[in-house]
Amino acid sequence: MVSEEDVWRTAFIIADQYGPEGVDFAQRMAESFEIGGKMEEHRAWASITAKVATLTAEDAGFTRPN
Repeated sequence: MVSEEDVWRTAFIIADQYGPEGVDFAQRMAESFEIGGKMEEHRAWASITAKVATLTAEDAGFTRPN
């Protein structure tokens, strides 16, 4: 089972590396696990997707380092 801390850590890494495009990346990962029938992993990636969206929203204040 994935911890909430791990989910947030993953979301921060994706947001840092991909910016707003990270939402699409995380969503594709969630879909791939759903297609593969791995529902626990799908739920984790769905949560990561939501957190990346929150972090990269225009009003979130998250900025990528240079």
